[in-house]
Amino acid sequence: MLTLNFICTLPNGIHARPASEIEQRTQPFSASITLINLSKKTQADAKSVLGMIGADITNGDSCQFLIEGGDQQAAFEVLQAFMRDEFADCDEPLAFSLETHSQPLPVFIEHAGADYVRGNGVSKGIGRGVPVHIDCVDLHELSRHEPAADLVHQHQQLCDAWVLTKNMLAESDSGAAQVLAAQLKLLSDPAFKSCLLSHTSARNALQAIALTVQTLSESLLKSSSQYLRERVIDIRDLCQSIAANVLGRPLEIQLTLTEDSIVICSGVLTPGQFLRLRNPHLQGIVMGDGGETSHTVILARSFGVPLLCGVTQSEALVRSASMMILDSRHGVLVANPNAAMESWYRLETEKQQAITARSASLCGQQVTTVDGTSVSVLANIALAVEAQEVFSKGADGVGLFRTEMLFCERSLPPHEEEQYQAYSEVLRAAKGKKITIRTLDIGGDKPCDFLDLPKEENPFLGYRAVRMYPQFHEIFTTQARALLRSSAVGPLNIMVPMVATLQEIQWLHTQFQHVTHTLQQEDISVGEWHLGIMVEVPSTLYLLEKAAKYLDFVSIGSNDLTQYFLACDRGNPQVRHLYDYRNPTFLALMRDITQRAQAAGLAISLCGEMAADKQMLPLLIGMGLTQLSMAVGAITPCKEALTSLDIAQCQQLLETAIASESGEQVLELVEQFMRAQSQKTVLAAELVLLDKSVSSKEEAIKLLTDNLEVQQRVVSGALVERAIWDREAVFSTALGFSVAIPHCKSAHVLHSSISLLRLNAPLNWGEDVDVNLVIMLTVSEQEQDNHMKIFSRLARKLMHSEFREPLHTLSNAAAITELLAIELAL
Repeated sequence: MLTLNFICTLPNGIHARPASEIEQRTQPFSASITLINLSKKTQADAKSVLGMIGADITNGDSCQFLIEGGDQQAAFEVLQAFMRDEFADCDEPLAFSLETHSQPLPVFIEHAGADYVRGNGVSKGIGRGVPVHIDCVDLHELSRHEPAADLVHQHQQLCDAWVLTKNMLAESDSGAAQVLAAQLKLLSDPAFKSCLLSHTSARNALQAIALTVQTLSESLLKSSSQYLRERVIDIRDLCQSIAANVLGRPLEIQLTLTEDSIVICSGVLTPGQFLRLRNPHLQGIVMGDGGETSHTVILARSFGVPLLCGVTQSEALVRSASMMILDSRHGVLVANPNAAMESWYRLETEKQQAITARSASLCGQQVTTVDGTSVSVLANIALAVEAQEVFSKGADGVGLFRTEMLFCERSLPPHEEEQYQAYSEVLRAAKGKKITIRTLDIGGDKPCDFLDLPKEENPFLGYRAVRMYPQFHEIFTTQARALLRSSAVGPLNIMVPMVATLQEIQWLHTQFQHVTHTLQQEDISVGEWHLGIMVEVPSTLYLLEKAAKYLDFVSIGSNDLTQYFLACDRGNPQVRHLYDYRNPTFLALMRDITQRAQAAGLAISLCGEMAADKQMLPLLIGMGLTQLSMAVGAITPCKEALTSLDIAQCQQLLETAIASESGEQVLELVEQFMRAQSQKTVLAAELVLLDKSVSSKEEAIKLLTDNLEVQQRVVSGALVERAIWDREAVFSTALGFSVAIPHCKSAHVLHSSISLLRLNAPLNWGEDVDVNLVIMLTVSEQEQDNHMKIFSRLARKLMHSEFREPLHTLSNAAAITELLAIELAL
């Protein structure tokens, strides 16, 4: 028997990824290998990923491998080398951006006097509906109502149900293929089935399943790692599916939402429950537990369903409610909303509808620049389930489908059919729109468990992506087959990352042609497909003319291209300042790549983060780039910005920018250009709201600040609303003559504005002062010197009835705007 001691130095402890690394090293040996957590007195089979996750090994824990058997010395040496050379680098910190409910509420909600609870908004949105409570399934209670069964019968039931559950996960077409694939991995772990069959004292199969949930979850629930705790949700979901298959019926009443509803679960809504409930009436979800890494949250985001978690207090309040408003953007759940909250929800909904309507005409069509040039605004996605959502948000296609999510966090690569289903799902959703799928981009700085790659001195410049394909030819060919098969569903662009030489391009062309021929010989349909590469390595600039013989398109990956061109790792704080895609020399490189690609007859696009930077759009258009791929949230803002650009002006700006001396100068040039393109006057007819019925000061201020957001004059109506109220807290802005002048200067103001609200009836503004007219000044910090000048000029004018009276009597907004412009000399 041999032992190997170590301290866990991984920031997230031993979760799925590092556990898979260990499992790969231990599987080849016949010796028994036990991983012992000396700090917590737990242990697990080092050949079981699920078992090691359950050992709750977190950062700083003292651990030991216990190795016993015929080849124990060889196993010891492999593990010793791994722990010495690779263990510390086999994981990276998980990205958690969970927002706490310490963020301030909108002032309107603070003043509304409504009953509410706070939580963490992990899928953003707003919804209103009747509460629908879902209680957690109690498998122990269910087992008491089932007859006893002998052990042989139990095992047969459990095995049959396990196989059926596995098949259902593999064959599901729910639109959540990758989430279900992750669950399939857990279900297939030998430790899962072994635990399922280990409860020999169980009265029946359901009790055995209940004990399995308890056993597998116990250590995870005690873990200090949020990531590990959230894996319990998947274990419960899988066991509930097995139990339902044992019984041959659902475990719970099958709810179909028939009216707008907020679904409330005191524990965690499982992915299976979410998929069963999903329909247009699902307006929001509230959970007592859960966080950003749970599969339920991932699904909620993919389908655009607001989700609030961590709501554990005031259950009596939630249980007694007959109507609810959920705003996961601000982390609040309002029970039995009063009149003020109903007013807030109405205004908020109207604002969102107005913003949507403003860009509605852009969603179903390509935008054009001022001179009539069409620009395709595409989406970047990482999950097939995202496709439907990005098309509904106005994407003209998918410019980058990263396939790494199919391959990561698993001990074996996905098989051909699994990949084919994922790619086909996106192509079906596209209905002929452009789809570009990137082949596997792992290795080097993006390790994958089943590749067992050695540690590299410089992974960014190392063995990754296309450079690995010849060695891992079976993995590459399987993906190529799945991609080419899916082209029968719809036209497909296949994009290969990290290409640096003409020889690589020639090899790729030969491989894809060979796979196509093989599929055709097998009588498997292949549709329209095109081959392209990512331009990430500067050397490709000089390959484009020769490459055109083998390729159809190229796509600039500005993230890596910037790093390689400027020789800097943007993740390294010591050189991060060098990473600047506004650098004039980098802009010249981008221009030259675009021009050479077009001269060679190659279609060209951009799919790096630069594409989503609205300030860069004039430069990109000036280069001749008319296919831009970005995160879905940037699509509408970029479409709106593109419609104000003129190609000739953008080309001139680009040349001026390239001739400048720094990225800072480039940014200043672009900002000047954009201000000139989208100048907004202080006064505009759309800022005048006439003869409105308003019930409170809060409603009046929200109405005005919301309108500023709709008119794209502020970053956020809620932030400017708070700035207005901060000033109101100093002194009342009611000036007499039935007029109030709320005002602020704020960094959240994009364009200084004067807004006017005329009321149908007098409104109490505080201190027993009624107003009929509200004139609001919102000034940007860049123009703060004008703030008091405008305020003083307006205050003086309001003292004169000949100025005030027309504001009360003129019948249209344009006439009032003209009057203010003349009188205030604006």
